[in-house]
Amino acid sequence: MLDPGPPHPLWPTGVEHRRAGLDDPGSIDVDVVFHVAGVWDVGADGEARMRALNVDGTRRVLGWGRPVVYTSSSITCGFGPWSNPGTEDEPSEDPANPIRGTGRVYRETKLEAERLVAEAGCWIVNPDYVVGPGDVRGVVTTPLIRAAQLPVLPAPRGGKCFVDVADVGEGHVLAWLKGTPGRRYLLGAENRRYADVLTFLAAAMGRRLRLVPLPRLVPRLLGHVPVVGRVAGAVEQMNLERYRSSERARTDLSWTPGPVDDALRRMVETRLP
Repeated sequence: MLDPGPPHPLWPTGVEHRRAGLDDPGSIDVDVVFHVAGVWDVGADGEARMRALNVDGTRRVLGWGRPVVYTSSSITCGFGPWSNPGTEDEPSEDPANPIRGTGRVYRETKLEAERLVAEAGCWIVNPDYVVGPGDVRGVVTTPLIRAAQLPVLPAPRGGKCFVDVADVGEGHVLAWLKGTPGRRYLLGAENRRYADVLTFLAAAMGRRLRLVPLPRLVPRLLGHVPVVGRVAGAVEQMNLERYRSSERARTDLSWTPGPVDDALRRMVETRLP
């Protein structure tokens, strides 16, 4: 494992950790590179950092001359309502709800990196909402945990496609072994409503979460209030339906993800301080 930080506390003992970065990887003697590095940065220089790592970093990895499986994101794929989930080949943006700010730049950089990977004849996987143990920085799982710990929460109407982190790892390997280079493979196990997931997490922590229905317009209005703007923005995002289909990965790769509830339960049991 090539990583600029310390070893992951949950890595198996058989994983060799090499502390290095994309600029100076040292000697690379492997059959395939799983390029999972990426950044979502809301800071002042976030756009520059996302372009430097997500695009330029991918270009450097491809320059190593090894087969690459690239971890992109579901943000580059289509989405839809519960009755008609999106696929890899559908538009990744809703004109009525355009992606703005950090999300817009992140999506653009992932699309550009995908283009580089496809041109190099390598593989692309697009995980959706990844849950389970091991999220050291808490970027993905901490918002869910914190929301589920609240006594009262505005009831979100939307949802996404959730997937166990272990199944995402298996999907990477299967994409390399069975996938078509340059073709996207969405990795999502179950389309779930946020309200359902948050209620499950609260119960797993021995808590009771009360979801209070609010008119759709309320979070949008509160988003303009500095003190609660970020929370209101998160609630508004949770009102959106972002459901997706992983049929291609299941059919082409023989990928069979497990129950999301098991991953959510392990996420609670092993959450790091």
